[in-house]
Amino acid sequence: MAVLRNIFFIIIFFSFLSGPLLANGKKIRVIAEKANIYFKADKNSPIIETVEKGTILTLQDRGKVKKIWLHVYFAPEESGMTISGYILNALIERLFVVTKIVTIKGEDESLGNKHKFKNYFRETRWGMSKNQIFELEGESFHQEKSYGLDTIRYRKKAIGLECSIEFIFAGNKLIKAKYIFLGQHKHETQYIGDYKKIKDWLTEMHGMPLGSNVTWRNDLYKEDYSNWGLAVSLGHLEYSSLWKNQEMEIFLTLSGENNKLSLRADYKGLRINK
Repeated sequence: MAVLRNIFFIIIFFSFLSGPLLANGKKIRVIAEKANIYFKADKNSPIIETVEKGTILTLQDRGKVKKIWLHVYFAPEESGMTISGYILNALIERLFVVTKIVTIKGEDESLGNKHKFKNYFRETRWGMSKNQIFELEGESFHQEKSYGLDTIRYRKKAIGLECSIEFIFAGNKLIKAKYIFLGQHKHETQYIGDYKKIKDWLTEMHGMPLGSNVTWRNDLYKEDYSNWGLAVSLGHLEYSSLWKNQEMEIFLTLSGENNKLSLRADYKGLRINK
């Protein structure tokens, strides 16, 4: 009873004080089919509300709590009152562009000046030849030919993460590219953090994604966030985001199978220069 009474008073308090925050605060959107809003940043805390995929929430801009929680405000349609609670960071996408600016030159990406959203991969352009890529990226450590396509591969870093960078050619014209992230973590859940980091980086460079999904294929670990990384490695859970414009599309995925995880960003040119 005491906990319920505390929740009631917090709901009333925020219904009077938080109106301006909803109007002016940064927005986030739920990407899981359902997500719980908790009274405290703890899954053992009472659930204030369960919201559906696509629900827009307002972020209380304090950063993450305990690294995985976000403090949010929202107004359920039934009551119309503004209340606050905590949601797992893994269940949302940001509807704003992060302010840290990242470039993609050199061996490792670093902070740089502001730039417009990019419609290309690194400093290349769709339709470039292999020799043009060599001039930009240097000599590759691996080349191969398969099914009429040529691939050149590099080992570098992107936003501090080890990765394989691949350029794929048809008729000596660049048509596809990809980052395959190679980082190793002690705990599988850390890969979800990498996915979110990469997603924010791509959003800053290419704008907001057309869509993002958290897809459960097996609900065994759905209520146990500490095992979501394990769920990904078993193929139970997949994260994905899509960007697309007239020039290209990008598909970012975190997936897994047989206790192995795959984190990659696939680029495809839609308008190839002749």
